[in-house]
Amino acid sequence: MSKTLLIVIVVTLCSLQAWPQTPLPVRVKGRITDKDSRQPLAYATVALLYAKDSSLAASAFTDSKGMFLLEGVGAGSYQVYITYLGYQPLLRAVTVTATDTVMDLGMIVLHGTGVNLKTVEIVQIRSPMVIKKDTLEFNAAFYKTRENAVMEELLKKLPGIKIAPDGTITVNGEIVKRILVDGKPFFGDDPKLATRNLPADMIDKVQLIDKKSDLAQFTGIDDGKREKAINITVKRDRKGKFLGRVAVGYGTGERFAGSGNLNQFSEGEQLSILGGANNVNNAGFLEGSGQGPGGGGNGITRSWSGGVNYSKDISEKLKLSGSYVINDSRTENERSSARQNLLPDTSFYYNQDAYSVNNNASHYLDTRAELRPDSMHLLTLESTFRHAATDNFQESLYESLGGDRQLVNSGTMRNTSNGSAPSFHTSLSFAKKFHKLGRALKSNLTYGYNTSRQEGYNRSYNLFVVPGGDIDSDTLDQRNDMNSRHNLLSLYTSFTEPLFKDHFLELVYVYRHNHTLSNKLTYDYDNAKKIYDRLNDSLSNSFENTTNVHLAGMNIHARKSSYYYYLGFSLQFNGLNNYNISEQERLNQYTANFAPFVVLDYAFTNNKRLHFTYSGGALTPNAAQLQPVPDNSNPLYIKLGNPDLKPAFLHSIVMDYKALNPATAYAFTASINTAITKGKIVEAIWSDSLGRQVSQPQNVDGAYNVNANLVNTFPLKKLQTAINLNTTLGFKRDINYINSVKGNMDNYNITQGLSFNYTYKQLFDIGLAGNVNYNGVRYALQKDNNTNYFNYSCSLNGNINLPLGFSLGGNLDYWLNTGRAAGYNQDVTMLNAFISKSLFQKKAQVKLQGFDLLNRNVSISRNVGESYIEDVQTKVLQRFFMLSFSYFFKPDAGQ
Repeated sequence: MSKTLLIVIVVTLCSLQAWPQTPLPVRVKGRITDKDSRQPLAYATVALLYAKDSSLAASAFTDSKGMFLLEGVGAGSYQVYITYLGYQPLLRAVTVTATDTVMDLGMIVLHGTGVNLKTVEIVQIRSPMVIKKDTLEFNAAFYKTRENAVMEELLKKLPGIKIAPDGTITVNGEIVKRILVDGKPFFGDDPKLATRNLPADMIDKVQLIDKKSDLAQFTGIDDGKREKAINITVKRDRKGKFLGRVAVGYGTGERFAGSGNLNQFSEGEQLSILGGANNVNNAGFLEGSGQGPGGGGNGITRSWSGGVNYSKDISEKLKLSGSYVINDSRTENERSSARQNLLPDTSFYYNQDAYSVNNNASHYLDTRAELRPDSMHLLTLESTFRHAATDNFQESLYESLGGDRQLVNSGTMRNTSNGSAPSFHTSLSFAKKFHKLGRALKSNLTYGYNTSRQEGYNRSYNLFVVPGGDIDSDTLDQRNDMNSRHNLLSLYTSFTEPLFKDHFLELVYVYRHNHTLSNKLTYDYDNAKKIYDRLNDSLSNSFENTTNVHLAGMNIHARKSSYYYYLGFSLQFNGLNNYNISEQERLNQYTANFAPFVVLDYAFTNNKRLHFTYSGGALTPNAAQLQPVPDNSNPLYIKLGNPDLKPAFLHSIVMDYKALNPATAYAFTASINTAITKGKIVEAIWSDSLGRQVSQPQNVDGAYNVNANLVNTFPLKKLQTAINLNTTLGFKRDINYINSVKGNMDNYNITQGLSFNYTYKQLFDIGLAGNVNYNGVRYALQKDNNTNYFNYSCSLNGNINLPLGFSLGGNLDYWLNTGRAAGYNQDVTMLNAFISKSLFQKKAQVKLQGFDLLNRNVSISRNVGESYIEDVQTKVLQRFFMLSFSYFFKPDAGQ
């Protein structure tokens, strides 16, 4: 990587961080108290409004002493608007002159309302963004979206949020695991079902939260467990109303799409019904083709799905919720790949063209019951049922070339398989708070059971060029019967005792039991009998694996107004018992690990926070890595298990810093993630002169990775939008064994992204995004194969609302790859466009869409491993047109 590039990046980041921190000359401060008692009012809302139009200039909350400070205020006429629950709002005119540096408004008193607050609605002026401890909250009204837009469009406009083409949501680099609606789960752990179905105009607030565990929320004792989640609150005038849409569309090339959803969110009860079917790779229906340009598509999928989500507060003590989803899909794909396999002293090349059809059907049922018999006890029961069925087919042509591009082998492969995998998982949690503040008991019992059955057929014809130039052939025609059963049982219990003010001692015990029974039987084809009845002993095996883990720990944690910390010390005992039933061999391994855990969170101010986490824990190998039986589904790449594997130990360090200025809406986030794995499980590879490879997992030391993510959000207040800059820096070291020679691979990654969205009233909206990505790969043994490659992408989208209910819009995407294998350095330009007409007072819409108008969509990706570099091109959707009709369920205007 060039030094010039590094210098440019460092200088750019430093200047970006420095620019928004230059303060404007005037600060406005004051102190808010109760009129009668003169006691300070903590966390009152203070808004500074421009006098000319009452738009927001700055905002703040009072501290524990009732003090507030508004920074970066320019000269001019303003009004200070102060609100506090239970008090009458106050509005006061203020004039700031250019000669002021600090304007002190002195003591401001608020009058109590003197009425029952449950019957009074207190109207507040809200800022676009506020911080409430570990929650960042956005006022959805400040982020304009198109008519009838879905939640995903709103999220794309919020600072720090990125949504990938497949619907994955990240907040400042962290993946969002769950969407909540008014604090209740929405279809379990699949955020896309919410973001691509719920209407944006029903949302009042969007809250980005680091969700604590249910037991920690109830007891008030932080256990350090966090999950990134998004909670949306529903507008009051939308509650109790039916919201949703129904849409159908048909296009050229027999393309079709149809979907519908109906939602009702009330106090204490929620109901959502979803359904859809399409063959345009799109779970969100008619918002796009489902694939980004050049972004690694995975064939063309026909899918249909349906689901229902329901929750109800039976009483103040009992709450029930559940969801059911059914999916059925068929994916047809064509895949071409060029792979360079790296040996210590040479390379050979593997080219493959494959065609596949994958059929999948699944059922998901999730239930949850929460019982609070009183304020001191909590009991929850969560259960999950899954059933998946698969039917897959693949055929391929391949060839392998030597270092001088001479033919080494070639052949054909044909694999088919079908199977099913039912599973059940249930978790019972109990928490009790004692009368002594801070004393608490928490316990969780979990049981899981899943089975897998698969029948597969492996047929291949292979030609090998042996030394001297002669041709040798090999034919495989086999049936594989694979069955496995897995049981999981775990127990967690902890007792917390207060030591002194705000400090707690927690004793923890954890037990985990895993049992796996795996059987693989391989039969060769008997030409005389025309059946598969000849058991192949070398490819058959029955294997049993049992893992028992005991963990005993002691944790000390404290929480103050500006910081909290959590120190955990535990000893983990691992027992790994492997029984090779076929060979009547046993292997028992016992290890002990010290597993520390450290969390430190410090708030410099209400809007600046530093968070640090360190954790250590064992990673046990799975049954496929342990079972000593060859997998020859690809006769050129044979995989073999290793019953001698030991658990790896992972050291994980995470540090992040968040800063927000609510008055200007400027935000900055920096996070660093480091993972060091001792005894990491990697694939050791042996190659022969005929181009065949055999791999087997081994434990190695020396593997680690470091990633840094920087997010800058620069507000453009007059335009009511922001420019978002996202910078990612990464380094990864992996260890490889090739023909018993140890080496390592270093991978450098730098990505710089920029995005901008702007909406002008209800007339038009525009969005711009761009990314530059650099990857550098360095090999210790194969230095001639060191490589650098770049990806460039940019995207422009827009929408114009025309008279008479017409709208015109589209998106233009460009993708450029460099540094790839011959034939894979392609640039892609993808253009989509639409024209639509609103009907029935904007309750319906007719839309004509054109996808990939230039007919240039392709999908290219690069995979880099410890011993190979591979470029892949897959089948994607190309140009088609679709006419659709949508009807929207929403309250009448002014209702």
